[in-house]
Amino acid sequence: MKPIIFSGTTEGRTLSEKLTAYGIAHIVCVATEYGELVMESSRFADIRRGRLSGIQMYDLVRSEGTVVFDATHPYAAEVSRNIRNACLASDHRYVRILRDIDSELFPENSDVHTFADAAECAEALADTEGNILLTTGSKELGIYAADDDVRSRLFARVLPSHESISLCEEAGLKGKQIIAMQGPFSKETDLALIRQFGIRTLVTKSSGTAGGAPDKLRAAAEAGIQVFMIGRPAEETGISVNRALNEYFGIREKMQIDLIGTGPGRMSMMTEEAAEAVSKADIIFGARRMISGYEGRAAYPYYRADEIIPVLEDKMPERAAILFSGDTGFYSGAASLAPVLRDWAQKQDADITVKIHPGISSFAYLAARAGLSYQNAALVSIHGHSDDARAASELISAVRYNRETFVLLSGPADVRLLGRTLEENGLGHVHIILGYQMSYPEENIGLITCRGCAHVEEKGLYTAAVINDAPAVRPVMPVIADSKMIRDKVPMTKESIRHLSVLRLGLCEGSTVYDIGSGTGSVACEIARLDPAGKVYAIEKKEEACSLIRKNAENLGLANIEVVQGLAPDAFDGLERPTHTFIGGSSGNLRDILRSLADRFPGIRVVINAVSLETMAEVTAVIREMEISDLTVEQVSVSRSRELGDYHLLTAENPVLIAAFRLESGYTS
Repeated sequence: MKPIIFSGTTEGRTLSEKLTAYGIAHIVCVATEYGELVMESSRFADIRRGRLSGIQMYDLVRSEGTVVFDATHPYAAEVSRNIRNACLASDHRYVRILRDIDSELFPENSDVHTFADAAECAEALADTEGNILLTTGSKELGIYAADDDVRSRLFARVLPSHESISLCEEAGLKGKQIIAMQGPFSKETDLALIRQFGIRTLVTKSSGTAGGAPDKLRAAAEAGIQVFMIGRPAEETGISVNRALNEYFGIREKMQIDLIGTGPGRMSMMTEEAAEAVSKADIIFGARRMISGYEGRAAYPYYRADEIIPVLEDKMPERAAILFSGDTGFYSGAASLAPVLRDWAQKQDADITVKIHPGISSFAYLAARAGLSYQNAALVSIHGHSDDARAASELISAVRYNRETFVLLSGPADVRLLGRTLEENGLGHVHIILGYQMSYPEENIGLITCRGCAHVEEKGLYTAAVINDAPAVRPVMPVIADSKMIRDKVPMTKESIRHLSVLRLGLCEGSTVYDIGSGTGSVACEIARLDPAGKVYAIEKKEEACSLIRKNAENLGLANIEVVQGLAPDAFDGLERPTHTFIGGSSGNLRDILRSLADRFPGIRVVINAVSLETMAEVTAVIREMEISDLTVEQVSVSRSRELGDYHLLTAENPVLIAAFRLESGYTS
């Protein structure tokens, strides 16, 4: 009496292979010659080929079986029903092995249409144009090929068995319309077939990770084609392969996932611990250049969780290595991947551990080769942030106030951006030590000027150390004097009021601020200079004022200000969510602005300046109406000295009401 597996799927094959590995004798039932061919034969696996009737299943289970595992295809509803009935009649335990569908999430840009069955899908295909890739197998091929027009556009990917090919020929498919291949298939394989045959519609079943559905969806999304998906016949209950091993055989699968920092490039730069982990890995993941030295190994060009996890679920390796350039804790994809893998591991019926192995960062390598110390250096990355104003602002601030700034770059475009950004912001005098393809045979490390960066074209990996021999001293409170601002005839929040208003905002590092009614941009510039890691949207309706804001930001070397011409609150559309808002002018829309802010961004900090009595009255009324917290209201009068002969007289400026509060959702009236 042995456990019986009714197989025909990846899950059935995996369960049999695991039982064989632990020396547990069992019976495997497969329907076809191909099903037998892909099974791993051994003295522990008694493989039986042939389609069984309900009576034959009953006789087998009653006479030879202990527990019965149904690992047939999710769409083989009739076969599963016969297996359940055989177990019920013979009083044997029936266990359904389920196929995981958690990873079958549609990509954002996917175009997926779902159908109840093959007939409904075939009817919809008649209304499509272009070639069709059918990946649902050969059994229902006749349904799809019944329409002459659909059949002429059909390309069927089926198993390389006589039965499957015969069914294709019976359906009227000829020559290149029959793609006989054995899976599993990667996204790259699916994409190659889509492009080779000019596919416009891909037909698949909701077959989960093991059936390759996630890769099909990703390939279709990348190719920009639509997907017709057959939904599962019914909701099923059951357990995973790992849980079956644990509950019925006391086997708890183990897996170790190693996230490995490989250093700046060459594999010889890895630590001994990291190299040992790679040598023990059954599967290796990483960008193509990372895995290029592991030909002959099970290596996948994947580095995203949605690509890696399906392979781990399918293969369940004892050791898996995921390779990252540089150091895993320094601007590395390991930082985002590790928590996702740990969360996934906790949900599995297996003992899975995630371990991180550090590597030599490109900054450490460049510092050593250039004879520099980076213990007091600023560390900045513009890798993958070439159009990010915050990254540019952080770079400028770091170079301006530090003798050494190490900059992580990607290709030559980033090198050109580095030189251009520094040159445009008055830092063209600095020296740049540029490292190219560090640790590789073509390594080149040398001095270059900002202007010289404009001529860098050679593709490859770059890292830079920027040396400023005369760095500015960072002020404790870096305020901007009114005399530094270009004003013309545009209203401006004066220095004393500006400083107090910004203080009341209670900014944190990396804040996102709306400066509404920005005028000359004096408040926007003050905030942007205080926080290079932050972002300021200067919202102003007048074109003349918008031009002044841009000039002031450029003169002060502030890259983290974005000027938005428009009238609030309509101007908020499409902007990043703010953490703070300053209102210096509302054009009579104060109530609408605050209501819009409360509806869209509840919980943000707001500071309002009011000069006229009418605006002060409106601010007071709005404060009563709104649900707010942490309120402070101050009226500030400032007098400035001016020379009159031998005397200095104080001249009063207009008093300003400064209201600061946290804007909660909802209104009291």
